[in-house]
Amino acid sequence: MIESQYTANVGKRLNSNIMRMWKINDNFAGGVPDAFYRHRNGKRPLWAEYKFIKTLPKRPTTVVKPDLSAQQLLWLNEAVEAHELAVVIIGCEAIKHQRQVCGVVLTDPSEWVNGITAEEFANRAEKLNYTAIAAFIEETTLEGGLSDHRL
Repeated sequence: MIESQYTANVGKRLNSNIMRMWKINDNFAGGVPDAFYRHRNGKRPLWAEYKFIKTLPKRPTTVVKPDLSAQQLLWLNEAVEAHELAVVIIGCEAIKHQRQVCGVVLTDPSEWVNGITAEEFANRAEKLNYTAIAAFIEETTLEGGLSDHRL
């Protein structure tokens, strides 16, 4: 699996109330996040940058850090400063011998820069499959805020 397949699999599970803008590929403005979501009845849209890793590191203390370019980081941070919603979603194919692909949603800009440990990643991703991530996107755009709990 590759990042675009992961992104598409999350997108397939969004309900029809979510307007998902295409997988953004802008050759003229670097750093644009991969996706933009808006709930038809919601309060605020959401920018999402997707990353995908094949396997979680074996050592629990190894840091899993999204491979964001300087331009991507700038765009996401400027979105947050403008009071827009922005997240980084990291998918992973192999976690704790699970058969399904899982992922985490990083809502805290410090995690975009510093990453999280493999152990933290595994704990947060254990039940966060495509459907759960789609539900997070729906809830976030409907309610207009990022939930306080970490996904």
